[in-house]
Amino acid sequence: MQPELLMMDNILDILPSGMIVMRVDGSILKINQKARDILGLSPSVQASDLNHTMPDCLIPLVKLMEQATQDIQRAEISLSLPVRPEESTLGFSLKFLRADDTQPPLKILTFTDITQVQKDQLAMEKIKDELNQSKKLASIGTMIAGVAHEMNNPLTGISMSTSLLKMNLERLKTLPQVQEHPKLLDSIEKGLLEIHKIARASEKAAVLVNDLLAYAKPIQMVLVALPLQAVVTDIVNALKSHPHFSQFHIEIKGQPPHRVRCDRIKLEQVFYNLVKNACDATDGKGQVTIFFSEAQNPKDGAPQVVTHVKDNGPGIDKALMGQIFDPFFTTKGHRGVGLGLSICYRTVEQHGGLLSVDSTKWQGTEFKITLPVFEEPLYLENNQGVTGSL
Repeated sequence: MQPELLMMDNILDILPSGMIVMRVDGSILKINQKARDILGLSPSVQASDLNHTMPDCLIPLVKLMEQATQDIQRAEISLSLPVRPEESTLGFSLKFLRADDTQPPLKILTFTDITQVQKDQLAMEKIKDELNQSKKLASIGTMIAGVAHEMNNPLTGISMSTSLLKMNLERLKTLPQVQEHPKLLDSIEKGLLEIHKIARASEKAAVLVNDLLAYAKPIQMVLVALPLQAVVTDIVNALKSHPHFSQFHIEIKGQPPHRVRCDRIKLEQVFYNLVKNACDATDGKGQVTIFFSEAQNPKDGAPQVVTHVKDNGPGIDKALMGQIFDPFFTTKGHRGVGLGLSICYRTVEQHGGLLSVDSTKWQGTEFKITLPVFEEPLYLENNQGVTGSL
């Protein structure tokens, strides 16, 4: 080979993109080193070898080049590569190159593996969504705290006034003059009934205000290292014995060999809320399956454990998916306030984890609780958990 051609061949091999050069008769003239790397081919494989024995991963690209009749600026193709278990996506462009009008053109395909780029983009979008959700909950929490404090004063006044009015009416109906007038006595009884309704309503409002204040204030947690299996098993056993879940089937699959650093009571409340929501969605006659998987933190690669809570309920409409963790959003009508999932989201977030959801209408809902795995050395272990190097 002439020195100039050898130098050109070496230049093609150091290009950052894969390149395949094909003649119009379908024979491969050149494949560079980056193309071999992307396709998982041996560095010793030459273009002439591929014309005799073609690997499966190269066939879609060769067909693409053979069928092309004009330049392709930018496009994508999905294919299976031996270097990755899942399907890969290649971004490519195709160019017809003519030396002169008397020679047939060469087809030059350049491509790059954009699978990881797409994964990184999806991870970045997910991080942005999580950040927006956190900011939204923080601003709403601040607003809730202010409104709840303002509501406390009038509710206290209503409660005191209704108690005083009830006491006076009770005294009034015992007077002999009132006892002698049945209609007046009946009016007082009706008044007492209305006062009772007002008192009940103000009590309900006071409970809601206390829930709002509990939601708005920072979560105080007592963290210990616990086997995740113990937390999940205990809450499931407790739920199975509760009459509300008498016809609801709960199943745990697998045993995660992981410990998590958590506030046991608050983490159990998260599982309780998720299972109760599943039970309510199926009118108490469905089922939920809890299973586990492993993951890595996309930011630092730290190990994580994912607890999946999957039900067979009616699912959640896609149009509502972006709202389910918002405070006061509920699909239960008058039966729900809409704070349960918001509190669950914030609790998991305070544990350094993430609560996410995947659902298809009429095909069930799956919540995922992702928590960091606890890996620090332990000094003391007992059946209540692990403490020491915390």
